[in-house]
Amino acid sequence: MAKILSQAEIDALLSTVAEDTSEAARVEGGPPRRVVLYDFKHPNLISKEQMRLLENLHENFSRNFGVFLSAQLRMIVEIELLAIDQLLYSEFVMSIAPPGVLYVFEVEEPPGEAIVELSPGLVIFIVEKLFGGKGSFSAGAARPISAIEQKIMRRVMDRAMQELINVWSPVAAIKVEINRYESNPEFIQIVPSAEPVVVVSLQVKIHDHKTLMNFCYPYRWLSEIVGRPDVQDALQFGVTDSSSEERIMVEDHVRKVTTPVRATLGNTTITIQDFINLQVGDLLVLKERPEETSVMFIKDKPMFKGVVGRRDKFRAFMITDLVGEETSHEV
Repeated sequence: MAKILSQAEIDALLSTVAEDTSEAARVEGGPPRRVVLYDFKHPNLISKEQMRLLENLHENFSRNFGVFLSAQLRMIVEIELLAIDQLLYSEFVMSIAPPGVLYVFEVEEPPGEAIVELSPGLVIFIVEKLFGGKGSFSAGAARPISAIEQKIMRRVMDRAMQELINVWSPVAAIKVEINRYESNPEFIQIVPSAEPVVVVSLQVKIHDHKTLMNFCYPYRWLSEIVGRPDVQDALQFGVTDSSSEERIMVEDHVRKVTTPVRATLGNTTITIQDFINLQVGDLLVLKERPEETSVMFIKDKPMFKGVVGRRDKFRAFMITDLVGEETSHEV
């Protein structure tokens, strides 16, 4: 017959098991267990493939637009991708303190609207530098930008939109155009407040000053682009073979590339003293005979054998065969 344990014995046994369990769960020298909060009311809609796609696109944009700003401002401007977050549109609007600098741009195929947001201090600094001033992030950083500053900055943002089109072109041939400017985010409603958006944050660094440049894309618009079959194939299996149009374009560019061509009539060896004493009318005896073929070099590589001569009023080289191969051509 089994022995019945008392309550004291049961408590002692449970305490011993709890201590053993805690000791087994503890790893010596290991990092503490990381707990990640997950909100089931707002699930994460961005997949890893979509995240990598957005990272690659906006890293390319950061590099290209940073080069453009560096050339325009004549100083080093570093732009790097900081974060990609999924928010509700209302959360994005509430994160911007007026007065702000917000450009709403319209996208065709698929249709939609998105926002690019900059700090007023960065805009004022860019405008001052474009006008030849020293530029300052502290003076007037909290004021709204004027109509003249908006007009000057519009040229810079048009270039930013062109760079955005270029980086998106391998994924989708989109058309982007800025349709309005706003300083108060509450006046912009590109999607309902409860809809998710994807916010891409870029850090703009000029000397020791750092500021942000944010892109706000509606998730519905992004999912419509990424959900296309050709984009899905590219994400899963990589880039497919080039089309006939791309091959024709590459071939056309290659045909326009120039390369140096030279033909060697012969060679000889002389001393440095003889070279110094050369005068007009002196003769150099070559090692090759006149009836021997010459060699044509493409850059520094021997490619053709032939005869040097004249055709009409031009010097010419008649190709008799390839170096190492027997064939016959004439140019």
